Amino acid sequence: MAAPFAFDRTWQFPMPPEALWDVFTRTDRYPSWWSWLREFDVDEFATGATARCVIRSPLPYALRCQIYVDALRAPHSILTTVTGDLRGPARLEIGQCESGSIARLAWSLDLGNPRLANLARVARPAMKWAHDRVVAIGVEQFRERALIPQPECAL
Repeated sequence: MAAPFAFDRTWQFPMPPEALWDVFTRTDRYPSWWSWLREFDVDEFATGATARCVIRSPLPYALRCQIYVDALRAPHSILTTVTGDLRGPARLEIGQCESGSIARLAWSLDLGNPRLANLARVARPAMKWAHDRVVAIGVEQFRERALIPQPECAL
């Protein structure tokens, strides 16, 4: 078995944790925020919920995953289990900092797809690059698309 794709990073956002959490819970907007998210369906944003998604890699493959919400403690944390082409635990933690919020995203995911697991034996550096690229683009697009002020509607 190949080593998991481990990730553990933090970012600061210029809003209080409650406001950042409110943005994060707008799951219906995820496809418009992230260009690499080809499909996304979730029944609700709550403990016990299941999200299904298709992630397009910068390499010539897509990842199909299910994300189970194991525990949710608004506005502080969400713990999940990922299954499908990727599998393992993932979590988001949000805390207060001087400039607003600090968000920590961490996971340790194995390849659940046998073909991708075999490919990782020779192409792991390229797959790690693709993984890191999707995350970097995702954070950039979240800042640009999700955190922009929404215009007020007027009649």
